[in-house]
Parts: sequence; structure tokens; C-alpha cells
Amino acid sequence: MSTDVDLLGHRDGLLTEGPPPYDIAIGDFLKDVRRVKRLTQLGVYSGIFVTLPVYYFALNFSLTQLLVGLAVGLVIATTAIEGAFAEIFRLRKRSAYPGAVALQLGALPTFNAVCQATVSIMEKLLHLKGSFLTLQAESGFLSLVALRNLSRVEADRYLRLGAASIKQALSSKEPVVLRPDRDLLAEAIVTPGKKVVFVPVQSFQRVVGVLGLLADESNSDVRDWELLSSLGTAIGVSLESLRQRDELRTLATIDDLTKVYNRRYFFDQLDHEIAASRRYAMPVSVLTFDLDGLKNLNDNFGHSLGDEALRSLAQRLVRYSRDPDIVARLGGDEFAVILPRTDSAGAADLAKRLQSCVEGEVLLGGKGRELRLRVSCGCASFPEDADDASMLLRQADGRMYAAKAARARKRSK
Repeated sequence: MSTDVDLLGHRDGLLTEGPPPYDIAIGDFLKDVRRVKRLTQLGVYSGIFVTLPVYYFALNFSLTQLLVGLAVGLVIATTAIEGAFAEIFRLRKRSAYPGAVALQLGALPTFNAVCQATVSIMEKLLHLKGSFLTLQAESGFLSLVALRNLSRVEADRYLRLGAASIKQALSSKEPVVLRPDRDLLAEAIVTPGKKVVFVPVQSFQRVVGVLGLLADESNSDVRDWELLSSLGTAIGVSLESLRQRDELRTLATIDDLTKVYNRRYFFDQLDHEIAASRRYAMPVSVLTFDLDGLKNLNDNFGHSLGDEALRSLAQRLVRYSRDPDIVARLGGDEFAVILPRTDSAGAADLAKRLQSCVEGEVLLGGKGRELRLRVSCGCASFPEDADDASMLLRQADGRMYAAKAARARKRSK
């Protein structure tokens, strides 16, 4: 499994900005524990001082003995209280922090927001000097997606020098410390008194990435392997849930056969573009395409080749359209392309170019046959040709069918 670093980032890029615009109020639940601790200290210390007269008068302790007894009692009481409440704090963190992190991340709408919130929350919860998050691609490479109080160069350096530690964390599914004493280069970049810990981010027994934590040697939280493992799992589950949510959202908008947008998404986006067109007084156009002879293709060569023709048409429309254009399958053999900020003249030019590109490539049929797709096209523009989305599509459809009829008459002559 590779641990090379891809510094190009992930999805919408590397997140390096300052604190997120929302407040991360995690850890307030410890206030009650601290209050109980203070009350316990007050009660124990008061009890020690109240019993001093008993020792002095009843047991005839000297003043020196009394002071020694007081000092010993205070040391024992303080040690016992600190030890007991330190364990309570540790157990409380282990049980509450992961749930609080999952709740916070689960409320965020986007992948980028979750990544940035992850490093911000970890910094506040664990009192870190810096942190970074990497996620694992299908190829096995780790992609740096978010960092906090670090530069990209610094994060890259930690990842490269910690490649062996990262590999161990990924395989063991447990946190691993970067040990500078085993690597002269690591020793040169890790400041004395500081430590770097690599925490596997896993979801449902599948490791999805690594979280890098930079902290002081005195930081007890980064020595609590159980706490760090629980936090890594909470983050992994949140990321996996968001991924599944995105996949469901994508399935709801993508045509299953051609993998372009479906009719529902087309009309949603067309309504959005028309609203923007009204607001900013900018045109928007629609192209419609119909695959000529699909029935004959199915009858002569089978539905599998007909389906391949539809997929090929969709791919060509996507390949030769512009980046902001939206390609969708409206149903059957009909496709449409939304052209934002494009007037009728621009739409006509794009329609000719797309039609030429689609029809210029061959489609391999059975037994090595070379077939060519033939499409009819129509276009319409808002506000020149229509007042709403339905009328705009009807105008484009009408011109498309007129073009189809004209081509049929031309072939029959």
C-alpha cells in the first residue's frame, strides 16, 4: 500500500484557511466534572483541617507533628483526588468525545466542510500545535485534504518522513508515533519537546485515511491510544456516511444507462438558469438532440448495440460541450444540453459543432462493422423564444423535429 502524498488535494482542493465560521462547542460537558472536583477538594481539605484539633488535644501531638501530619494528609488527599479525577476525565473523554465529534461532523453539508471541521475540532479538543488530514484513494495513495496551523510543505515533509509509521498505522489500525530517534531527517524537523502521531481514520473496519497530530510531549491526550482510535473511527464513519449520502444524491440525478443527468435534474437546473437569467439579464439556451434510426438499429443489430449507441451519444455530447454546459437524457433517444449565458447565435454555432462532432466518429458494431450516429438537433433561447422552462424545451423540440423531417425528406429524394 503506497503512502506517497498527492499535494494536488482532493475534490474541491486542499483546505488551508483559518477557523471555520461556526463555533465548535465541544468539551463543555467537562465543566460539571470540574465543579464536582472542586467541591470534593473543598470537602476533603476542610475535613483535614477540622480534624487537626483532635490530633492536637486528644493525641497530644506537638506542633511539629501536627504540621507534618497536615502536610502528609494534604499530599495524600491531593494525589488521590487528582488521580481519581484524572481517570474520570480520561474515561469521560473516551465516551463523550467521539460521539460529540460525530454529531458535529454529521450536521455539515459538504465534504470540504467536514474535512476542515475535522482538523479544527481535533485542535480544540486535544490542544494540538497542528494537524492534517489525508484520505486514501482507490489507487492506495494518500491525498492531503485539510490542514491546520501547518503549511503544505511541512505536512508533506511529515508524511514523507513518516511513511513507515503511516504504513504501520494503516496495517495495525492503531495510532503510531513518528520516532525521530530512528531517522536523522525526522530528528531534524521534529522540534524537541514535540511529537507527531499518525491516527488511522477508519469506518466499518475499512481504513480510509490518516490523521496527523502535532502536540507537546506533555500532552496526555495524544498518549491515550484508546481515545485517539475512537476519534479516528468517529471521523471515518462521518466521512463514509457523507460519501454514501453523496452517492444517493448522485443516483437520484444520474441516468442509469448513459451516466449523464436525468430529466428531473435537467428541469431543476433549467429553472435555476432561467431565474439567474432574469436576475442578471443574461441569455440561456437549450439544445435538444434525437438519435435518428434507433429503432432500426435495435431491430437489425439488437438492443445491446442500441444501448451502446445511446451511451456513445451521451459521452460525445459531454466530451465536446463546454465545461459549464449541462448534458441530460430526457428519455428514450432524446438528449438536451443547457447552455448558460449563451444567446441564440451562440447556441446555433454550438449546435452545429456538436452535431458535426457526434456524427464524425464511428461506432463499432458487431463483426467489426463501422456505424455512424445520425442526430437531429433543435435549439431555443430565453428570453427570445420562451418565457419559461417548459415553453423553451417545446420550442427546441419543435425545431428538432422539423430538422428531422427535413433530413428525412432530403434522404427520400
